[in-house]
Amino acid sequence: AMRNEIGKEVKSAGPSIPVEILGLSGVPSAGDEMTVVRDEKKAREVALYRQGKFREVKLARQQKAKLENMFNSMTEGDVSELNIIVKADVQGSVEAICQALLELSTDEVKVKIVGSGVGGITETDATLAAASNAIIVGFNVRADASARKVVEAENLDLRY
Repeated sequence: AMRNEIGKEVKSAGPSIPVEILGLSGVPSAGDEMTVVRDEKKAREVALYRQGKFREVKLARQQKAKLENMFNSMTEGDVSELNIIVKADVQGSVEAICQALLELSTDEVKVKIVGSGVGGITETDATLAAASNAIIVGFNVRADASARKVVEAENLDLRY
C-alpha cells in the first residue's frame, strides 16, 4: 500500500511527491524504481531472478576490476589506499559523505569506499572492515553490541 502525506491511500506518485510505502523489507536508495506485482509469491520470483542477474553482472565487473587493478598498479607505482566503510541515518547523508571522502583522494593516497549503507553499524560491517582493513565511519548512527565486540577484538578504527 502507498499513502500520501495525510494518510490517504494513493495508486501512484510522481517525482517529488512524498508517500509512505508499506511492506518494504529495507530502505530503498534514492532513484530506485518500484515494480508492482499481484502477490508476495510473484514478488519473490522477480526478486530471485533479479538477484541472479545482479550476481552475474557483479562477478563480471569484479573480473574486469581485477585486471584493471593489475594494470593500474603496474603503471602507477605504489599508491596507498585508505579503505572506508560509511554508515549513516539517511541515504542522502551516505551519498554526501562518500562523495566528500572520495574528493580527498590524492596522488599518494587513494580513498576507496568498500561499503556504505543506511542504518546502524552491524557485525557484518565490522567483519567487512576487518577483512578489507577499513576504517568505519558512522554519521548519526551507533554500533550494536556484536559490532563493538568485533571492533574491539580486531582492533578496528571506528569513528562517529
